[in-house]
Amino acid sequence: MRRVIRSICILAILTMACAGCASPPPSKFYQLSPAKSQAKHEAVKEGAVTVAVGPLRLPDYLDRPQIVTRSGRNELHMAEFDRWAGSLDDDVIMVLVENIADLLPADRYFVTKWTPIVETQLSSLYWVELFVQRFEGTPRGSVALKAQWGLFSKDKRFILKRQADITEPVKGAGYDALVEAMSSALEKLSRDIADGVLSVAAERRQ
Repeated sequence: MRRVIRSICILAILTMACAGCASPPPSKFYQLSPAKSQAKHEAVKEGAVTVAVGPLRLPDYLDRPQIVTRSGRNELHMAEFDRWAGSLDDDVIMVLVENIADLLPADRYFVTKWTPIVETQLSSLYWVELFVQRFEGTPRGSVALKAQWGLFSKDKRFILKRQADITEPVKGAGYDALVEAMSSALEKLSRDIADGVLSVAAERRQ
């Protein structure tokens, strides 16, 4: 009888140990980051032009909590345990707003996220609408950011349209390196948008 009880106890311990070994790894959460600021912030002067970033449209395959990577020309991989800390579209807008604010003269431009209230309440306004077609990469490979963006005036006139096709190398094997490369790709897109705003403003002053 003792041998039977002993065998049952050993079996139970082994079962619990195996169950522990089979438990899934803990999830990791990531967030895109803006470029390191080099700008000296000044008070925004009265009459400064507001630049509202958004709305942003992402393809359906990116609108999910899992980080998406490309494992082939036509194959995508959804990372079950490597996820975005929030929504990807909000993260992208946040990074673009911070980057563009650092790139434009702070005394003449105020950069913010687009909302219907911003559009209706502010008198001097540009707004940037974006459509992201691709934004994913491969570990130890590269990140591809393909997007169309347009600049509109407050009266909803189309001022400027550009296509961004950005490739950024991934300097590492993990998802942290992948997310860092995605942030670097957004920095390049931010520079393109800031240059567009400045070129339009210069033409209007002539």
